[in-house]
Amino acid sequence: MNLTWNSLYCHCDDAGVVAQSLRESLVAAGYTLVNPFGLLPGKSYLHMVRLFVAPASGGWVRVIGSADAASLPPLSRLGVCLALALDGDRATITIYANGQPADLTALRPFLRPGRADEVQKILSFSDVGVRHAVPLPSELPLDALPAELQSLAGSVNPAQAQKLFARLSAQALKRAGAGSDAEAARALLSNEGAPDWNSAGGQQLRALMSCLTVPENWREPDFTTLRDAYQLHERRRRLPNARLYPGDAEALARVPDALAYLVVYGGRD
Repeated sequence: MNLTWNSLYCHCDDAGVVAQSLRESLVAAGYTLVNPFGLLPGKSYLHMVRLFVAPASGGWVRVIGSADAASLPPLSRLGVCLALALDGDRATITIYANGQPADLTALRPFLRPGRADEVQKILSFSDVGVRHAVPLPSELPLDALPAELQSLAGSVNPAQAQKLFARLSAQALKRAGAGSDAEAARALLSNEGAPDWNSAGGQQLRALMSCLTVPENWREPDFTTLRDAYQLHERRRRLPNARLYPGDAEALARVPDALAYLVVYGGRD
């Protein structure tokens, strides 16, 4: 399960030009452009790039999703590109300008007054923590276990405890109707899937973006929220009287302008 939050910000005032550059880069990298929101399901590919391009705002165009690395050089010829990723509590910050990797100087024209020294400190802070893909024994969420098992936790071998938690979490997920994948079960029980903006990496990204002249809603919507809303809005566009299922109205309301975003999806084997 990929829990990484990704966004790319291009200093450009034309979302259509950004979307076209991304599509051309995908085709050049061997991807086939696809539309997963059509009436008929398309071919399934081994590798997928899934992106949404937001309408331009304040001189910036946001790309929601994880862009292919080969897209950055040509895209940065349109304007400075800032790519951000938050994986657990680890932040990744990448800057491109004029087709090449760039450093802090590329962001200087977009700094808020008096924030240059602050940004330098933010980007030089590298110890942003490490996220373990599987919880360590000491990190087991004991409050998710039944009370009678919590009392025995101190006397259980750590490896055995981990296996026990994996089995119980898988059972909990199965009862919730989502299969038996242990990683997904952990996500359900520990509320993974939403980025932790209070983590070291999350705070680093928040501090950086507060120094730049980017729109204040630079985090929203996240990819999953937008994808779900887009799919429902597109269905309603085709079938205005389509039935709404539980949760659909809330999903639609979270991103009421979802159809204003441009879809850039590509797949390859």
